[in-house]
Amino acid sequence: MVEQSNGIFTYRDASGSIQLQRLETVPSGVTLLMYCSPTDFKETMCQDNGQFSVPLPMHCLSPMQPVPKDIRDGDCAGNLYAVGYTIDGKDLELYRTCFDSGQGRLLYSQSDVYYKTFLYGVLVPKRPFVEFVADEMFSPQEAAAYMKSNIYFAFKCIYGDDQSYLPSANYLVINRGHMVASADFLFTDQMGSTFRYLNVVPQFKSINDGNWEKIERWVRSQIPNSSYFRVKSGGIGILTLPDTKGFLQSAFLAGSKIPVPEWTYKVVRDATGNGLYVFLTYNSTFQRERPQCLAICYPVNCPIALPNNPDDGFTFCCDPKRFPY
Repeated sequence: MVEQSNGIFTYRDASGSIQLQRLETVPSGVTLLMYCSPTDFKETMCQDNGQFSVPLPMHCLSPMQPVPKDIRDGDCAGNLYAVGYTIDGKDLELYRTCFDSGQGRLLYSQSDVYYKTFLYGVLVPKRPFVEFVADEMFSPQEAAAYMKSNIYFAFKCIYGDDQSYLPSANYLVINRGHMVASADFLFTDQMGSTFRYLNVVPQFKSINDGNWEKIERWVRSQIPNSSYFRVKSGGIGILTLPDTKGFLQSAFLAGSKIPVPEWTYKVVRDATGNGLYVFLTYNSTFQRERPQCLAICYPVNCPIALPNNPDDGFTFCCDPKRFPY
């Protein structure tokens, strides 16, 4: 029912202020407002019998789309954007992203992730099939830089015609790695909002599908049912690899833009801002030995067992009290 509804579900809090519906359960007596546009909405109330007054799913012919909006934050070394909606004059944020437009580089994305049960049962919501949105910060050429054939030619340009990292233009090694995961959200519109170039870094595919996804799933499984975790994910450094002459060269996908981060990190905090976990993953399958940990990470035992190999992604866990991000 949730998956087949395509509007923006909201409710009014005790003060009458509109809020995004982020939890899977709705208390009896609460009215949901599903917005198709800022002026077009439908209401349905959760009744005492456990049914909605207007049954789900509910549909919009042309649902409104989330947009990025400039916001200010001293922690962001680039431009900070809040991706979300404006309804009733209020900004409803889904997540925020810190983006360096000069380098075409996502520095970090951050969102509040809420508890939901169906992600671990039978009813797993399908990842929506949507096109990636470039917004105004990514040119069509920069967006096309993520195509595997273009990555192949970029590597030939940087590392030499005889480079061996990518054996052919059809070889998929690096893809668009979500920093805020689509599965961290509940509704289709919220999940689809994560498919933006503002929210991805060049990430090695096997690592993205390996330890990175394992970490995302584990974090979601730890969220208390009455609260949320604030999760911040980003890239650190630029991956360097030896060219055919043995000289180290930085990896970019589009000239001197869209650098491949050497590391990706995920910081998990509780609703009060208390640091809980930090995961730091090496973003390269070309280095076959476990790398030295970054100096900013004070290693601790990981709370989850993760494969220790380059294809899944060498991962360290860091002391959240001492991690600077």
